[in-house]
Amino acid sequence: MASKKKPKTGKRGRKPNPASKSGKIRELLKTGMKPADIAKKVGCTPALVYNVKARESGGGKTRKASKRSAAPTNLSGIDDVLAAVRTSQQESLRMRRALEKIQAVLAEALD
Repeated sequence: MASKKKPKTGKRGRKPNPASKSGKIRELLKTGMKPADIAKKVGCTPALVYNVKARESGGGKTRKASKRSAAPTNLSGIDDVLAAVRTSQQESLRMRRALEKIQAVLAEALD
């Protein structure tokens, strides 16, 4: 007995309903109205407005990695571990020097 499978279309879930709160929010977002104003007009929380907005834009926020990383995340050998320790020590030394400069400026200003 063979079962018939539907071809995958890439879209899942229900079709958007323009009469629902989410549908009204989508329409008002297109006009450029502020989320707080939309929430008052539709009668929902601002969180719902932001959730609908995020879903329409293709997902939530993406986090960028910080520019400065103290240690590499893929340590494959002892050389990588040593390099990470050296980097960490250098960063610590830079921070210590910066703090010493700040202390000197504060001491001079308070005298």
